[in-house]
Amino acid sequence: MNYKRTVKACYIGTICQAVIINFTALLFTALGYQFGLSYTQLGALVMVNFATQVSVAIIFGRIVDRLGFRTFLIGAHIAAVVGLAWFAATPLLPFPPYAMLMMGTLVFATAGGFMELLLSATLNAIPTDEKSSEMSIMHACFCFGHVVIAFVTTIFLNNFGREAWPIITLVWATIPLVNVFLFLTSPIAPTVPVAKQSSAKDALRKPLFIVLIFMILFAGGTEITFSQWASAFLEEAMGLPKMLGDIGGVGMFAAMMGISRIGYGILKKKGVSWMPGQSKLMLAGSALAAVSYIVIAVTYNPALGLLACALCGLGVGLLWPGTLSLSVEAFPRAGTWMFAIMAAAGNIGASAGPSIFGVIADYGGLRMGFMVTASIPLVSVVLMLLYHRFNRSPERTS
Repeated sequence: MNYKRTVKACYIGTICQAVIINFTALLFTALGYQFGLSYTQLGALVMVNFATQVSVAIIFGRIVDRLGFRTFLIGAHIAAVVGLAWFAATPLLPFPPYAMLMMGTLVFATAGGFMELLLSATLNAIPTDEKSSEMSIMHACFCFGHVVIAFVTTIFLNNFGREAWPIITLVWATIPLVNVFLFLTSPIAPTVPVAKQSSAKDALRKPLFIVLIFMILFAGGTEITFSQWASAFLEEAMGLPKMLGDIGGVGMFAAMMGISRIGYGILKKKGVSWMPGQSKLMLAGSALAAVSYIVIAVTYNPALGLLACALCGLGVGLLWPGTLSLSVEAFPRAGTWMFAIMAAAGNIGASAGPSIFGVIADYGGLRMGFMVTASIPLVSVVLMLLYHRFNRSPERTS
């Protein structure tokens, strides 16, 4: 069976995730200005987004295995359209704006939770010997989607004004709408039958699995904290024009993250002999991300700040998809429950990191926020070292 259409739908699905996860952060300044929202309130929108995704993963991890992926994939994309439209309608509704923003966030975050749970599992089920490279390339689409979203949104708001943010929100809602039709007609590969799946209870007794859970938790915290707050930091703390900050900073962060993912995917497919194992690249990436956090916190040089954004993107690129790939390699008979646990853990980190940053920034400023949250990638370094201690299967690049 030809699964090319399915792969394409999964790739577009990760672009939908890029909209759901990153778009609100690009509007922090506009929303704060129009509705008088604090950093804590803006950070709470991100926290609710990821907390909702965690809840979806925990509640539906087993259910989707029994009822099939297709219905949930289609429903998720429809919910994304509805949530984004609701969010965009906030200025027109006769209700408290912050409550409406929160309700819209809840709806599209529910969609994002199902996408996070199902897209990786759907791709992983497709028969191929290059699962880690395919996973890396799919997650690269998330990054390049983020770049395009940041670029187009920034250009649009620069030309039409911050008050025009509802219009560009509706434009991005067309992406999940298109993907509804792709998933309606794409073949879905069978997953490991429930009766043949390994037990989650047994996996949770193994130190390696616990380490993997915390690896993706801190990967989510490292990646999303930086991506959510870089735009506001570059504009308000660095004094850069929003267009330059979003394109040169946020855009380069996402672009370098995508380049690291697609570069690894391509080289892994070619089986190059000189490339280090994935976990070693993830260890180096965690260290690079920690340095980038500290540099952006202390520098007043705009060029160095933008460089830190790019290097952080390069560093975090493999952390999330890499942890998924390492988990599949270590527990090949795991069912969707493993993707549910990993999605929940990653989203807990992605929820907590930006929210903690927002609270710190309200009391100590944006620079203090980056300095304190540099501890997140530093913990990721420690976890990678623990992974190498507990993993008994040496990685190969071919």
